[in-house]
Amino acid sequence: MAESFDPTPPDLRPRVRPVQARALRSRRKVLDAAHALLKAEGPHRLTTAAIAAASGVSVGALYRFFPNKESIIRQLYEEKLDEIRKTALDERSAGARELSWRDHFRDTFRAMKAAERQVDFDFSLADALFLLPQLWAIDVRHAVTLADRLVADMKRLGSGWSDAALFDLAMNIYALDSANWMVWRYAQRHPALAIERMIEASLTLMRPAMEGDPEPAEIAVSREQVLARALSD
Repeated sequence: MAESFDPTPPDLRPRVRPVQARALRSRRKVLDAAHALLKAEGPHRLTTAAIAAASGVSVGALYRFFPNKESIIRQLYEEKLDEIRKTALDERSAGARELSWRDHFRDTFRAMKAAERQVDFDFSLADALFLLPQLWAIDVRHAVTLADRLVADMKRLGSGWSDAALFDLAMNIYALDSANWMVWRYAQRHPALAIERMIEASLTLMRPAMEGDPEPAEIAVSREQVLARALSD
């Protein structure tokens, strides 16, 4: 499954995963300070010295947790995506299964966008993806995990398409969502109209799979291709 996929380079892995409360608080301060500075300065002007000063954690203590600023940003990025999935998907009520496929997925997509705001996945983190190539593998894992969930839900709600065709469709929907960040970046906010347009476009793409149309003869992208690309980056 996608959750076990972890191509983290050794030089970006956290050095210590603390268990004591004091160390956990210090590590959290480092990550929160890094996010605040990332919003204010961007990833290129971010330094470990600045993060240490803003967090109140010594540089030496910071380096016991993380080897460099890229590792801090990577950990922050990964945590935010994990929180989005947990907030939007894992905590969904079982009652959603009683909805029609359109209402179920409409609610799911709305929950995803609400979760992004709730966990403060903001423009600085979205932009960091394009400036730090080390983050692409995390984004791929996130995409594959979401695609797997969409595939399972589409099959449960009645789609007769193959897993491969549904995964291909789910990745197109993920790409559509990603493209909307351009609109939100231009607006520097998350206008509700843009979100609803993205949701309705996604439901339109899903209609053939959910209403009995034949699946496409050609598949644009496979799960194996997506994971292989992440491993090569």
